[in-house]
Amino acid sequence: MDDKKIVCQLKKKKEKALSVLVDRYSAYVSTVVRNIAGNRLTESDIEEISADVFIIIWRNADKLRSESLRSYLAAVARNLSIDRLRKLHITIPIDEIEIYDNTDIEFNAEQHDLADVFNAIIDKMEQRDREILLRHYFYYQKIPQIALEMNMSQSACKTALHRARNKLKKKLKERGYGNEN
Repeated sequence: MDDKKIVCQLKKKKEKALSVLVDRYSAYVSTVVRNIAGNRLTESDIEEISADVFIIIWRNADKLRSESLRSYLAAVARNLSIDRLRKLHITIPIDEIEIYDNTDIEFNAEQHDLADVFNAIIDKMEQRDREILLRHYFYYQKIPQIALEMNMSQSACKTALHRARNKLKKKLKERGYGNEN
């Protein structure tokens, strides 16, 4: 059963599709959770979060699209992992964040090149800009939370995020990524 059929069957609440989904993607989901959690969570926590991912997928099947199934699984796994770490008052140092998971065998060369370029650009940014971008786009933190944790006003944080995003966009365009509009 391909992803398109799995999604179609999940939307019809067919349990067989959920079983196929779990069989096909449980290792991937666990890898995402482990990459986020590192050694900060127990194996039991990792298994629980991984199982919760599939429960959320089942409950939200109507929102799924077959072309983004893998991305959706990764996003849910990442968000649940970060939520668990937050509940346990565990933070991940910004420097330990990996922008991409290079253990994914299906990662194609173009995506890998773009991730390398992205990482190189981010690494050369000022620490504050890098941290704001990663907090906002990786941790999905809102401006008020970022501002509070970084001891800055919300308007200064919003402006810094806007400028950092524009710097990133400009550098990516200089390297041939993105449209010229």
